[in-house]
Amino acid sequence: MFIRNGQAANSKISDISELTPNIKNKTKKRKKEKSSIKTTENKISRFTEYLSGRKYYILFFSIVYIIGLLIGAILIKNLSAKDTSDLCSLIDDYFTGIPSINMTARIFGSIALNMAFLFGIYISGVTVFAPFICSAFCLYKGLSGGFMMGVYIIGGSTLFHLGVCGINFILELFEMLFFILACAESMSFSRFLFRSEDNFKNNLSFKNVSTYSSRHLLFLILLSMTAIVQTIVIPVIYTVWG
Repeated sequence: MFIRNGQAANSKISDISELTPNIKNKTKKRKKEKSSIKTTENKISRFTEYLSGRKYYILFFSIVYIIGLLIGAILIKNLSAKDTSDLCSLIDDYFTGIPSINMTARIFGSIALNMAFLFGIYISGVTVFAPFICSAFCLYKGLSGGFMMGVYIIGGSTLFHLGVCGINFILELFEMLFFILACAESMSFSRFLFRSEDNFKNNLSFKNVSTYSSRHLLFLILLSMTAIVQTIVIPVIYTVWG
């Protein structure tokens, strides 16, 4: 009888000892899940605060870009039907001839162009000319985008060209989103530096400049990704359906 009771007690103890690690593991997993959720929430809240602090700059540059789109569309509308058709044919010839061009060179060329634009925006942030440089850039991008869409819609006038126009515009919107965020960052930093002479001396520190630079580096990575996609997608569409 005593032996049986002892065996039962030992089995209960062994069961408890087996359950204890499982309970600990489950508790650790729950803690990790909670901490990851909190980390995600903190990142989202910080990003929301970041956008909220620059919302007026983002809105302003978005309006400038839209104005550029409208002006570009009006410019192409003033051209004759033959001119727009010829322009559309030139674009078609360019994209259909891309398979014979080194795609790697095209991708690096597109990234280099975005780097040049972004570098100008970055430099403008440490000067008082940020509003003018960033506005001029957004207007130029709007003009070129509106002009290109006008060529596709008016000059092409086919379902294929309308599809290419739509896809190209979506890709360009992603690109412009990162450019507008970069312009807003430069405007915010310029205002931060030049609010007064004392502010400039105190705020142009290594920490502030490194934070500003790291944000522009992130924009460069995102823009490079969109440049790669845009450089590959449109020629593929022309190759498959053109």
